[in-house]
Amino acid sequence: MPAVASLSAAAPAAAARRRRSSPAASASLRRVASGGGSSWRSERRLMSELERTVTAGAAERVIRSYVGTKSERAALAALSRLLMDSDPLAIPFYEAVTQARWFKWSSIHASAVAALLEANGSTGESKSLISDSIWQHLQSTDEVALFYCDLMAAFSARGLKDRAVDFYTEIRSMPLSGRKVYMAMIKSLCLMGLATEAEEALKAMVSLGYQPEAAQFGLVAKCYGKSGSLVEMERVIASMSDAGIRLGTGAANIVLSCYSSCRDHSKMLAWLKKMRKLRIAPTTKAFNFVLSSCPTLAWVVQGLDPSLPLTTTGLVKKLKSASTLASEAELVHKLLASSSVLNKAMEWSETEVKLNLHGFSTIAAYVLILQWVDVIKGRTLPLEVSVVCGIGKHSDVRGEPKVRELVQEVLNRMESPLRLSTRNKGRLVAKRDRVMQWLASFPVPEEVTDKSPDATSQQPFVFTLFRKLGQFFSTIM
Repeated sequence: MPAVASLSAAAPAAAARRRRSSPAASASLRRVASGGGSSWRSERRLMSELERTVTAGAAERVIRSYVGTKSERAALAALSRLLMDSDPLAIPFYEAVTQARWFKWSSIHASAVAALLEANGSTGESKSLISDSIWQHLQSTDEVALFYCDLMAAFSARGLKDRAVDFYTEIRSMPLSGRKVYMAMIKSLCLMGLATEAEEALKAMVSLGYQPEAAQFGLVAKCYGKSGSLVEMERVIASMSDAGIRLGTGAANIVLSCYSSCRDHSKMLAWLKKMRKLRIAPTTKAFNFVLSSCPTLAWVVQGLDPSLPLTTTGLVKKLKSASTLASEAELVHKLLASSSVLNKAMEWSETEVKLNLHGFSTIAAYVLILQWVDVIKGRTLPLEVSVVCGIGKHSDVRGEPKVRELVQEVLNRMESPLRLSTRNKGRLVAKRDRVMQWLASFPVPEEVTDKSPDATSQQPFVFTLFRKLGQFFSTIM
């Protein structure tokens, strides 16, 4: 593949390289880049080796050795990570992948590489890669249209909206057939922020007899919501029932995500009440995006200042006093009153109770920890108590795992006995007796969480003395 290979010699040294995180990386790239297990660990070693290389030739040798000795899964995960980081070494890495014995052409990776080439100023190489992909790997018009949809998403994610629109123009000139093409086109147009065009594609899909799902209506509605067109958003939401889509868990949570995209807390609150009447529980994703749409809550969590509330009542009280949005505190209180998400995240057995925080954002993990402490206080616990927060291998952010960092900080401030396991760095664990002793003295008095950093020193001396003595003797036991 000469169009791609030509860039490998021009790959800059690692010392001069600057990675640019791509926040709008496609979900498919994120899934592959998440890797897992040994492939994730080998990927970290690869990135460390590449950082130490000082010449393009040395980097290319490291890449070819890695692709030649590792599994397909490990190589594709590393490629996806380099593409998400906008690393120029993704180009020679892709060249090495195309020469592997297990190589299978992927529309997602080819689109991402073409967009990176264009963003780096290599327009000719980008066009050559696209044309080679079409002639060598695609047989039908619908396959070409699906490839163009991926190109639209990849190019718009890098800010190349004009080129993305060119691909959309190409699609419109093609005779399309098949439900899958329209679904992909709606998704790509929404990623580009073209709500009107996405709705036109949705109507065309319906007129041709292809039944859309709730997800397609949700994408178009959210696209309108993000642009501030709330009337249009609600019109699309209302049209879901006209298309025969029943208001089940998926559709209800999609509506909730639409309101969260424009931070309409009063509508979210009303919708949560409606869901409760219909006995539809919010999902983990809904829990994440509703809480992430609360600016005061996000500010409280990200700051991690000494006044961070350590109880659910303290949190609601803090939001009522600090938030300028009337419905924000009530919205958080409504989610805290529902235990459906927490019940799914908790696993009970005869030997262990475990809170699994995989899939939760840092804000949602913080709220869930406070809710979890309230729940386990009133129950008989098994022999071991643990909180699983992972080590960040599914995160898009490099460095210290953010969820684990936050969970450790909150539990430490609660003076919890849970500590990182020596066998699993993504799990905090403690024995039942120590947890029971801790819960007996919890919650911390509300004045501690609502006052200044030295609020602890303002507690009565006798209370502080007995609490410290209790902690000392429990440690010895």
